[in-house]
Amino acid sequence: MGKRKQWSRLDNAAKIFPPTSSKRSTKVFRFVCELIEPVDGVVLQHALEKTVEVFPLYRSILKKGLFWYYFEESSLRPEVFEENLPVCAPIYDADKPCLLYRVSYYGKRINLEVFHALADGTGALQFLRSMVFAYLAEMYGVPGRLPDYDVAVNQKSLDAFYKYFDKKGKVPITKRYRPFRIRGERWPNNRMSIIEGFLSVGAVLKKAHEHHATLSEFLVALLMCSIYGEMAIREQTRPVVVTVPVDLRRFFPAQTARNFFGLIQVAHNFSRDGQDFEQVLVHVKQSFEQQLTKEYLQGIVSRYTALENAPLIKAIPLLIKIPILRLAGFWKDREDTAAFSNVGCIVMPPEAAGYIRLFDVFMSARRPQLCLCSFGDTLAVSVSSPLVDTGIQQRFFHSLADMGFSVQVVSNLEQISGEEGFHASMRSLWN
Repeated sequence: MGKRKQWSRLDNAAKIFPPTSSKRSTKVFRFVCELIEPVDGVVLQHALEKTVEVFPLYRSILKKGLFWYYFEESSLRPEVFEENLPVCAPIYDADKPCLLYRVSYYGKRINLEVFHALADGTGALQFLRSMVFAYLAEMYGVPGRLPDYDVAVNQKSLDAFYKYFDKKGKVPITKRYRPFRIRGERWPNNRMSIIEGFLSVGAVLKKAHEHHATLSEFLVALLMCSIYGEMAIREQTRPVVVTVPVDLRRFFPAQTARNFFGLIQVAHNFSRDGQDFEQVLVHVKQSFEQQLTKEYLQGIVSRYTALENAPLIKAIPLLIKIPILRLAGFWKDREDTAAFSNVGCIVMPPEAAGYIRLFDVFMSARRPQLCLCSFGDTLAVSVSSPLVDTGIQQRFFHSLADMGFSVQVVSNLEQISGEEGFHASMRSLWN
């Protein structure tokens, strides 16, 4: 008799991704680590294999159970390849077993793409940091380890939603919006445009603090103003609504490498509440202050988990749940205008940092999605979009330049319809 395969249930946030993923919305995100020298594919393969050993969930495939999807241990071996796919191409295939991530490289860049059911940005980042460190250790003899993520395997695989579910938690009442929705011609073959901007973290933080705001508040307000600038007059009575994922690890002690995030929303009605940047920023700050509290986020965790554990929901077979979840995902997608995600400051040990130029992150998108992260003094701001029109992105980056920031902007727009890898098609727009 063969050894019984290990299995584990999906965390609460992960359950929505398998039934709602498609070629049009792959639910895949990409992290990039750009080194100072070209990547050696053989060494990267060794680093990947070492990393998977300490992140056992990354050996899993996704399977359908009677009532829910679940992860099952697999013997599939991850293989590094030179980038040759469109950015954030589909990973999950319901018809065949497959690992839920891929690792590729191009030039000096290492790419980690992850299906969102496996992990959120913070969780996947720990995998990437470990892999990059293992690569640098073999390639350059970098000593030591990642001391800030030296945690037990069971902690990496923890379902933090289940751990912090409080049946008595007060579920917050959230306002429903009829937001402005960005429409237009889409790129063929489900391609996405990616526009990346690189600027000084210190400079942006200084400007944000002059406005008594955080970096995220400052950039969310700027994104909302950029959207408003592209709205037709007849549409300006509708609010601009931006969804912001929040890393719940900041509020609850968990080091899971799986999903552990909640969603908040920031809304501003320009026709009613003012068009000036300062007016928008005040509104954004108020929304962040009201929602970024442990009590409020505990309520979100309770809401998510209570719904999952409701007897009626649990009793419905997966075959029936799938169309229900797809419908729920469809209506949820109509509740915002754009999305904003700040992964935060990425830190590597000093011995390793000297070999790294920058980190970057972006996501598959059904509407403009702004993602950012920083490494050292380099802030990477990326906007992904399935739409041909780039007016919002241009306004956003030009606004930063008009504020006095030095911004280097690159894009894949020139060759988005080609078959070559994303980073092979990047072109500088302006400096």
